[in-house]
Amino acid sequence: MQLQPSHFIALGASAIIALWMTSGTLDSDATTEPQAPVKNEVNSAFAVQVERFSAKAITPELSLNGETRANRHVDITSEVDGKVEEILAREGDFVKKGQLILQIDQQDKPQKLKQAKALVNQRTLEFKANQKLIGQGLQNQTRLAESESSLEAAKAQVKALEVAIAGTQIRAPFAGILENRQVELGSYLRAGHAIISIMDYNPFVIQAFVAEKDLAKVKQGTTAKGKTLDGQYYSGAIRYVSSVAYQTSRAFSVELEINNPSERQANGITAEILIPLNQTDAIFVSPALLSLNEQGVLGAKHVNAQNVVEFTPVELVKAKADGVWISGLPNPVDLIVTGQSFVSAGEKVKAVFKQAPIKDISGQAIKTKDKLQSAEAS
Repeated sequence: MQLQPSHFIALGASAIIALWMTSGTLDSDATTEPQAPVKNEVNSAFAVQVERFSAKAITPELSLNGETRANRHVDITSEVDGKVEEILAREGDFVKKGQLILQIDQQDKPQKLKQAKALVNQRTLEFKANQKLIGQGLQNQTRLAESESSLEAAKAQVKALEVAIAGTQIRAPFAGILENRQVELGSYLRAGHAIISIMDYNPFVIQAFVAEKDLAKVKQGTTAKGKTLDGQYYSGAIRYVSSVAYQTSRAFSVELEINNPSERQANGITAEILIPLNQTDAIFVSPALLSLNEQGVLGAKHVNAQNVVEFTPVELVKAKADGVWISGLPNPVDLIVTGQSFVSAGEKVKAVFKQAPIKDISGQAIKTKDKLQSAEAS
């Protein structure tokens, strides 16, 4: 341990008292008067480097981690039995709503439809003829009802065949990108067989999760930003905030909707939602200036007008790659930027602003905080 000047004074005084006690008395007739003790005026305050920081008004953001996903995702299945006759669109293709993707063999359905339509024409003529006979009193109502029933049955047959033929034509239910095709040319399908998936990325969605302590900060309709892993930013609006938490995580699902006319996006990319919060005053600093006190509270050391070290708890407002925005400090504040690990709250120090080099007792400039020593001056 390094002895302070006051320690040497105390040791000297103790030695004089011990000498007097062993000799019994001091020579009162000595011609030389005892010298007065030398007053030590050395300033033992530790030198620290400080820099003045002023707060600025910023808009903090609530960051929610999540991933991208399609606005809509549909697995297209076969509605009829039949063999795959033609594939008109491949995986990865962008298709428009109603565009033909795949053709299933129609077998004899077109011929049956033609016959059914001819039967409808015949039943229509029969029904009209019976109506005329009823008007002339030559036909009873029972016969008219039978002809009407036959006509409706023929029409129903036409409708059923049209639906069956339409079922052989696999069309896109909406505009999107095709994924995960599960059939090949010549595959025989049964009704309900999975064919292909279609993903709608306009708009696309970032789904994230918010902790219950931050739930009140997220409102449906709020304008927010999305950021993907490649560093791209997107503007959108919160379209959904779940009212039910996941039982395991106690987090709530949040969805950000982003317009995407180009449809250039992928499902499952790591992303985050950045929701603006109320404007606040904060100071931008290096994380190296922050520390924990004995209670584990995050804060920063600074000096007051009396050059006394203070430790003030801070709150992280916003993080960036080159530093953090913090609040809770006086404004302005003289933060200790070099030597903060060598001093404690309540300790009086020699504060030297960053613009001026710190020098040791010999007058040499101190270049690093590892060389920082007590600046002593008489």
